[in-house]
Amino acid sequence: MFKLLSFAVVSVVGLTLTPTTVSAAVLNGSFETGDFSNWITTGQTTVEDFNFGVTPADAGYQAVLETLQDTTTVSGSDLESFLGLSNGSLTTDGVIEGSAIKQTIVASSGDILSFSWNFLTDQVPPDSTFNDFAFFSLGNTVSSLADTFTPTTISFSRLALETGYQTYSYTIPVAGTYTLGFGVVDAGDSAVNSALVIDNVKLQAVDESMSSTGVAAAMALGVWLQTKARKRSHKRQK
Repeated sequence: MFKLLSFAVVSVVGLTLTPTTVSAAVLNGSFETGDFSNWITTGQTTVEDFNFGVTPADAGYQAVLETLQDTTTVSGSDLESFLGLSNGSLTTDGVIEGSAIKQTIVASSGDILSFSWNFLTDQVPPDSTFNDFAFFSLGNTVSSLADTFTPTTISFSRLALETGYQTYSYTIPVAGTYTLGFGVVDAGDSAVNSALVIDNVKLQAVDESMSSTGVAAAMALGVWLQTKARKRSHKRQK
């Protein structure tokens, strides 16, 4: 009986260890192909190395999204459509034009999306009427990263100021298939260039080996079964 119960404990632990989530990694998240393989782009987008004037956050390449005058030519409403956002998600903030990239990801609840970003602008001094900004989107949700009031560091790129690389992380609340997007936009006018640099985009899956709750439950069950088996064995000996 004791051997049978021990086997049961192992079986329970084994079942607890079985992965219950399936996530798809972000492909070409550091743009090390030197291009936008696995991404879809619109507007003014390039993959650059350190010669852009910004050292990549990870390895040798990074994505650069800009709002170059007479080059971007993608309206705010077009960006909303491109990223699958609701009408007005960007245009209500005065967006005139912009650039974006996107990729479809599959995520589980609790997965952690992280990336490195750097916002640059020529809007000096900052102006609330012409407040260009950068953002990322996941599904139908838009999250601001920075605007023209954020950068404080002189840039060695072709733009005047930058924030420097920052790290952002976001915990996926609900499992599903999402459109992950990054964008930079001109607000109020299209006369001044702003840019978003993106690198090291990753999706970290939840720990599939064992949750802390699963560990505690399996250990408690194991102790209970073994204690019960010892008591039965002790009674027989009497």
